[in-house]
Amino acid sequence: MPIPVLQAVSYQRTMETGRTKPCLFLCEDAANGILGEYVVKLKAGLETRENGLAAELIASQLAAVLDMQTPEVAIINIDPLLAEAVSDPALARKIVESQGLNFGSKVLTGGFDTWPIGKQLPSGLFQTAAEIFAFDALIQNPDRRPEKPNVLWKADQLCIIDHEMSFSFVYAIGAQAEPWEISSLAWLNNHLFYRELKGRTISFDRFAGALDAVSGDIINGIMSYIPDVWRNENVVKIQNHIMQVASHANEFIDEVRRTLA
Repeated sequence: MPIPVLQAVSYQRTMETGRTKPCLFLCEDAANGILGEYVVKLKAGLETRENGLAAELIASQLAAVLDMQTPEVAIINIDPLLAEAVSDPALARKIVESQGLNFGSKVLTGGFDTWPIGKQLPSGLFQTAAEIFAFDALIQNPDRRPEKPNVLWKADQLCIIDHEMSFSFVYAIGAQAEPWEISSLAWLNNHLFYRELKGRTISFDRFAGALDAVSGDIINGIMSYIPDVWRNENVVKIQNHIMQVASHANEFIDEVRRTLA
């Protein structure tokens, strides 16, 4: 599904959660005259700059392909003139420095809340939580932790957000294991759901089937939406990583099972 490129038309507020302090903007699809609220990750607020924007876009699209719940995404164009209506000098400067294309996700409605720190995982959500664990192992995202859940929830639904630290292998130094060999990744032991999933018998059949169906054409399609200004050698590394894990889906799932055994 094509990713819309929207124009931010007004700053609403800064979000209360998140290290990167994303901002809520009213955004417009000029072609169709449609307005909507989007949480925008400003590139000037990301330590990883364009790398983080590309990681957000790729991970969110891959999650959708794997039938995991995540907000609708968009590429948001920021006009530096928006900063003139912002009273906070530091924020105004960040908006100016984020001129151009940024990552946005549509605001979820219908009662979703941030996963509370310390909340016990209900039994009805074990399957979804296990697939989120597997997904984070796939995209090598060390940033979904007990103290920083990066999950929205309501009733029996979990929605994953905040993927700018994904594909962390691009920052690694030295030799690395094969992309599907994840059982040695120490940070997985600090995953949001690791302790409650550890030792449980959980089926990964649905996730494995979805991953196995991720073809080269699908991956190429995801990559095609990355703006040229976000592209660098890391995008190629990420593309190769996803392709290799998908082509070794069974070995990857075995690694996930070993990690949680």
